[in-house]
Amino acid sequence: MSGGQVRRICQALDLVDSPEKIAEYQRLHQKIWPGVAAHLRACGVRGMEIYRLGDRLFMVMEVDGDFDADHFSQQSLTNPEIQRWEALMWQYQKPTPWTPAGEKWVVMERIFSLQEQ
Repeated sequence: MSGGQVRRICQALDLVDSPEKIAEYQRLHQKIWPGVAAHLRACGVRGMEIYRLGDRLFMVMEVDGDFDADHFSQQSLTNPEIQRWEALMWQYQKPTPWTPAGEKWVVMERIFSLQEQ
């Protein structure tokens, strides 16, 4: 996929409230598995950053204009390496209080844009 326009998707997730687990999660993200990075790029993710405040995570994804979240999810579910990565990450992660059952990262609602003022 290579849509011209770039879109931004912001999501939230929590971490298990353990300094040791948070430190390990951060260490694992210093150099993610090459197959995980390749998968993200192949699915139209141009950029991704994760920020942390306490045990709350905030992820910013920049995706191709034609990025299809359902296709990305399906590709992730059928990729054994992504499934191993997700199982490993779930040892450190937990849903936010607002996360629907069975979900992890939840799309946040944008409530302000300086460019639109």
